[in-house]
Amino acid sequence: MLAAMAAGCTDPKGELAIPAADATVFQTTVYPILLRDCGFTTCHGTSDRFFSVFGPGRTRLDPETAPYDPATPYELAISYTRARSMILGPAGPTSSLLLRKPIPLASGGAGHKGNDPWGRSVYASIDDARYVALYRWATASRTP
Repeated sequence: MLAAMAAGCTDPKGELAIPAADATVFQTTVYPILLRDCGFTTCHGTSDRFFSVFGPGRTRLDPETAPYDPATPYELAISYTRARSMILGPAGPTSSLLLRKPIPLASGGAGHKGNDPWGRSVYASIDDARYVALYRWATASRTP
């Protein structure tokens, strides 16, 4: 499966080409959304998960950091790098797990263990403002 995903995301030399999503937009817009919606210790707020989000009010990378201190540069860098790697998809960012996991199957979602106890997705639709912000960052596009 990884080979199939990588096949659509390679440069001429055959190396994996990770999209260069805007780091400033990530820090100001996307990171707060991911921290709020995904950064729980039972979800993506743990070092046990590849896609991890660390920061204030969630898991801190340095246990010496106070729980509600601002995100450290290292926490932002790790969260950005991991999120950026999740926008790889076999048909580009729109087919990526970052954009497909948090939406309902009927909207093109990929299924997600992060659904609530009633089976609702993280975002009820692709029109949710938080999803739109993720989409715009991942695709450098205006709308889903």
